[in-house]
Amino acid sequence: MGLLIVYDNTVQPGEIVGEIIGKKGYGDVIVRRKLLKVRYKESIEKIFGSANFRWIELDNLYDFEKLILQLSNIESIENNRVLHCFSNFIVIDSKEAGLAFKKIDYIEEKVVLDNKDSSCIGVMFKDTCQYLAFLKRSIEIHSSHDVMREDRNPRLVCPGVMDISVIWNFIQYLTGNFDSRYFNSMKETDYTLRKSSTNKTKIKSEYTYYHLLPENMQHWFVMPFDYQETELESSYAMERLYMTDLAIKWVHGSIGQDEFKQILDMYFTFFHERGCIEITPSQFQAINDQLYVKKVLSRLENLKKLPAFSNIEKLLSANKGLASVDDIFYWYLEIKKKVEQRIEYPCISVIGHGDPCFANAMYHYSTRTLKFIDPRGALTKEELYTDPYYDIAKLSHSICGNYDFFNNAMFDITIDDDFNYLLSIPFDNSDYKKMFREKLEMCGYDYWTVRVYEASLFLSMLPLHIDYPYKVFGFLLNAIKILKEVESNV
Repeated sequence: MGLLIVYDNTVQPGEIVGEIIGKKGYGDVIVRRKLLKVRYKESIEKIFGSANFRWIELDNLYDFEKLILQLSNIESIENNRVLHCFSNFIVIDSKEAGLAFKKIDYIEEKVVLDNKDSSCIGVMFKDTCQYLAFLKRSIEIHSSHDVMREDRNPRLVCPGVMDISVIWNFIQYLTGNFDSRYFNSMKETDYTLRKSSTNKTKIKSEYTYYHLLPENMQHWFVMPFDYQETELESSYAMERLYMTDLAIKWVHGSIGQDEFKQILDMYFTFFHERGCIEITPSQFQAINDQLYVKKVLSRLENLKKLPAFSNIEKLLSANKGLASVDDIFYWYLEIKKKVEQRIEYPCISVIGHGDPCFANAMYHYSTRTLKFIDPRGALTKEELYTDPYYDIAKLSHSICGNYDFFNNAMFDITIDDDFNYLLSIPFDNSDYKKMFREKLEMCGYDYWTVRVYEASLFLSMLPLHIDYPYKVFGFLLNAIKILKEVESNV
């Protein structure tokens, strides 16, 4: 007896979830670089074994019609059982869910699977004839989910599964997946998060940073509290905000131009409210050299020490003109010099977040709330200050540089007929770049300075992302792309 598992991605998100992910099915939501449909399939494979079922995805009612034709042509369709699953559910405990899913092997009738809150996870049909009737009824009333509301068949409770059409579940699932790369770890409750690390100095500096800020800037940040330190690690707690970060909305294409203007207004209000001090020209130059030259050079030297570097260099060696990381670095220095010679920069230093990219900005559209997390940290007031362009370049690498698409593995590298590398990202950000540039210049910042510093960020991040070598090569190609754009315009 065969088992067919059908993943129904036609369930429409409600208004609030739709505000976050746009006009997509739940299966197309990305969490930690994977689509939820991929995560669901992986969970099913753990339960049934990858060779023991056939998988089909339905994204619209036209797919229902195609499936009807396909199943109608299968011989002995009576002997094929079908499990129809709805995409607004995700498996959060494969072991618990597996116990329930496995029970359907012993049930000789149609059965509806419910989660603990009596919401319909899916339906097991005893044969394909029975399932065809369900598909036809779904097309008739334009909703497979509504067909199940009509159903009066036996029901089986299936724990270990969460309904993410419930807004709090959705936000909890997305915000509960923290990237604890390197040294950080997160412990969460319903209302608080505790961040801990064996790098005690870093945790202490993140905690102290907030309390060193001027009062007029503190409202932009999530307040840390309850600092604790042991022999092994340090930690602090902070409020858990049931909001998603801006990166989630950005990569799902759910930020329209009017909303983007609101976001820019909030960011540049933050930039305007930063504390500012005058410094000498030599101090200004020293900060510039440290951030945009020495830091980049140091990170590239770290990259060269990693085992994967030789493969990256081999790939680059096939590139016309820029055949090594060193070539790219020295080319960057030439363009940086050319850009900076055009401008007389004010000798000032400002309080900086350190990385106010979209992934570090918790955001809610309706309440116009923007809260920053993960500042760079400071143990003294002097350490709060940085170059005025640095935070803006970090914002630019989300808007113009597509950083968040790289982080979510939403990019591709191909080779054209002339053996040139082609970097492609499924998003046209040209209108947003234009709006960003207009806002920058209105607020007194030079667009091409921001962009060349943005290129330095992609170069300096290379060794930090070596756990995904494909992404590192994508960063390199992206830095080249940015530098070419700057060079052709200055």
